[in-house]
Amino acid sequence: MQGLPVGPGSRVSQVWPREREGADLSCESPLHADVLVIGGGMAGAMAALAARAVQARVVLVRRAKGATALSSGAVGVAPDVWAAQREPFASRLTTMAAARRVAASRSEHPYAVVGGALEGLEDALAFAAAELAELFAPPQEHPSVLATPYGAIVSCGLAQRTMVEADLVARRSLLAVVGFRGHLGFDAHLVASGLARWAEAGAPRAVAMEIDLFMREDQAVARPHELARALEVAGAAEEAGRLVRNTLPVGAEVALFPPVLGLSPSMRVMERIAEAAGVPVAETVSDVPSVPGLRLVAALEARLAAAGVPVISGSLSAAEPGEPAHVDGREVCAASWVLATGRYVGGGVVRRGRLREALLEIPVQASEAGVSGVHLAGRPAATLTFRERRLAHPLMAAGIRVDRSLRPLDAAGRPVHPRLFAAGAVIGGHDAAADGTGLGVAILTGILAGRAAAGA
Repeated sequence: MQGLPVGPGSRVSQVWPREREGADLSCESPLHADVLVIGGGMAGAMAALAARAVQARVVLVRRAKGATALSSGAVGVAPDVWAAQREPFASRLTTMAAARRVAASRSEHPYAVVGGALEGLEDALAFAAAELAELFAPPQEHPSVLATPYGAIVSCGLAQRTMVEADLVARRSLLAVVGFRGHLGFDAHLVASGLARWAEAGAPRAVAMEIDLFMREDQAVARPHELARALEVAGAAEEAGRLVRNTLPVGAEVALFPPVLGLSPSMRVMERIAEAAGVPVAETVSDVPSVPGLRLVAALEARLAAAGVPVISGSLSAAEPGEPAHVDGREVCAASWVLATGRYVGGGVVRRGRLREALLEIPVQASEAGVSGVHLAGRPAATLTFRERRLAHPLMAAGIRVDRSLRPLDAAGRPVHPRLFAAGAVIGGHDAAADGTGLGVAILTGILAGRAAAGA
């Protein structure tokens, strides 16, 4: 990952570099590019941006916006799943140390498959944070620990700027959990009492408070994005801050809100509330429907546009790198492809008699009790899951297999095509619900695949 430019200031021009000109990607087909990225989630966007950073011509095709809009706002990279429940946050593994341990203990995990390229994980996170600098805070060596809307906690290697002030590792004194009186979607008392269970691990003391902000009857059931929009209106965030100032418990160090601090970072909802309240402000991570997830989708789309990546919505016909493919009748041709279509939510893996990769019919493998193979993909889904949620579920880690260069493999273990690469959840061997590495895998493999496809 050495030498990869990061940040908008280091970006290539929004038009193709002069030495790569000769193809018109403006509107009419056929479209010619160096790299075709299939999938518009985190993995696909990182692949496209990484390829553009080394001056490749890139086209991104997506059927829909995918699972990225479901993101909680916390990017799981490599949480210390080996830590005891009450082990102090400060003594837990760093993000990089935890990632190395994942790779050492799970041979099919993408962190293990990419081999020495895992050492570029920190650079990959820095690249993602710099590309989306308005949204994400810079990554730290130690993961952040953030509260959920239910009083649980999550560990993350990258977090949205609206969340980092409530990092439980950094806070030592009182945390005020802010609820909206009469609103049914967030229980501040539940969050505060839940966080009390983590006091031994180093979480600050939390106390619930409520403010009389959304008091109309129809606002009692307003959805998260509606509250987020309401707080963007001129004067609304300032009023919220004044109410917090008047109600804030003595000694409170930060005010922790529900995950509704605006849909657009440019509206500065968090900053406006904090200025009026006189204390730092943050929000919890989100459940679905997710305002932070919508922010992430918007940020990715804006960054792709600024980087000069044409985004085409539609269904891609099966072909292979170097041959013309068609997106709802429009011809697209690229020397290299990156397959970043997700798994079940994104539609990259489907059941057609057995689990199959949806676009190119690449075999899907699953693992059970240390045994892997395509034969498991033909079993009923119910036999690949277990009643205990924390166990390793073969169904949830099923996906295509790749070599160290992230080239998809056929049933015999051979690359499907020398210029076809894969990234993100379509790659098997990891279960985001169990190991917490989902978006970390998307970022790392997306960047690696994008660079490989661009010949970097």
